[in-house]
Amino acid sequence: MFSTENDLSSPSAYSRQNAIDYIRRELEVLAELSAVYLIIPPSAVGRPAALDASELARSAQALRICGEDFARSGIKAAIEPIRSAEVSLVHSVADALGYLEAVGHPAVNHINGDVYHMSLEEAHVGEAILQAGERLVNLHLADTNRDALGTGSLDLDTVIMASYLVGMNREGRFLTPEPLGPFPDPYVLANGPCNEKVMNELVARTVECFRARETFVRSLG
Repeated sequence: MFSTENDLSSPSAYSRQNAIDYIRRELEVLAELSAVYLIIPPSAVGRPAALDASELARSAQALRICGEDFARSGIKAAIEPIRSAEVSLVHSVADALGYLEAVGHPAVNHINGDVYHMSLEEAHVGEAILQAGERLVNLHLADTNRDALGTGSLDLDTVIMASYLVGMNREGRFLTPEPLGPFPDPYVLANGPCNEKVMNELVARTVECFRARETFVRSLG
């Protein structure tokens, strides 16, 4: 969780250092859990207004400091594009690729996609997945209403076909359900109690819908 208190893009050196320290602590835990990736938003989540014109440069510089930490841990740094209503930086796959170039460290080279955010920020979700290509380590799954798959207007068949084309069915790459259902405001989930029964049902519905459409897509040959 990256807030204004641990924001890689903040003009506050204290906040940027908090973000760096937070990443380093996360990497220690993830290494113990044999995790594959850590999701990194380049700016604070929940602060959509840009602070100034130097956010991207500060963020890239701060994350570059963590490059050797990612290299030592073997954990992938997965930059997540998030809708412009929630963050000030990196809203699309193209933005994420530009950000990775700005960071300029070989151990910081992956993307975490989210089809909900893609449906709002990308011209074409399937093309965005193809654009991410081999760098896409994980893809969050929720429908266009941020609820379980099958309850909105997402073209899930195209998502599945594009995911196969970029190799998301290979070991070490993931598609993970992330429907928020009755909690369209993600900060409610971040700061308050979670109804596990409801969320488990939403994830189960998402998996069921995905598997059904995957079976259909594969039947097309």
